Amino acid sequence: MNFWSYFILFFFPLLGGTIGLIIQNHKTEQLKLFLAFSGAFLFSITAISIIPEVYSHHTAYNVGYFILAGFFLQILIDLFSHGVEHGHLHHHESDKTPYGIFIALSLHAFLEGMAVGSNLFSEHIQSSFIFGIALHEIPAAFALITLLKASNVKKKYLYTWLVVYAMMTIFGALSSSLVVTAFPNFERYMVYLVALVIGVFLHISTTILFENTDNHKFSRYKLMAIAIGVGIAVLSTLVHFH
Repeated sequence: MNFWSYFILFFFPLLGGTIGLIIQNHKTEQLKLFLAFSGAFLFSITAISIIPEVYSHHTAYNVGYFILAGFFLQILIDLFSHGVEHGHLHHHESDKTPYGIFIALSLHAFLEGMAVGSNLFSEHIQSSFIFGIALHEIPAAFALITLLKASNVKKKYLYTWLVVYAMMTIFGALSSSLVVTAFPNFERYMVYLVALVIGVFLHISTTILFENTDNHKFSRYKLMAIAIGVGIAVLSTLVHFH
């Protein structure tokens, strides 16, 4: 991974959280449209590039089991995060800092970072993978900061919380990269970790696309956002071949 990869992984959640710090009135409709775009992009990249790449490796165990485990692991994480990584906002004034939500979100980001640092993908797929993670971290960080504000956390501490959260994906990437460097034989097991994260991605992206739809109906704007997300993902794949 190069400097720009780490920068993107840090900057995007920092951007989402900063937007949450600045604005006072959260425009739910605009957030849903961005979620639709990021969910469509993430799902498309996973289906087009990441899943085929994982299945192309010869493994001792069926990676499908790990994808399934990742899907249900995200359901477990949701119990503590309350779906904040899907961009869910819960405006309940409270004096209690949501430590459980922060820890769950940080674990989620750390796992994604470990998959990024696995050194499993080609440079092209790695770039799409990083961009997909970074995109969906924007609404996650936005929702996290919104919750912290609603919990009456002092503004001077909000920046600290945000920076720590924005670093979690990088910590994960550095951790797996160091492990692979120190123990080269461990690299063959990274495919299972990536498969686990694929399951997480499938849960998040499908939840974003369907759970955030009013009365199970897609508006034309949301369909456009989804189409743009899919289109960019497909285009990024086509560019690879030219």
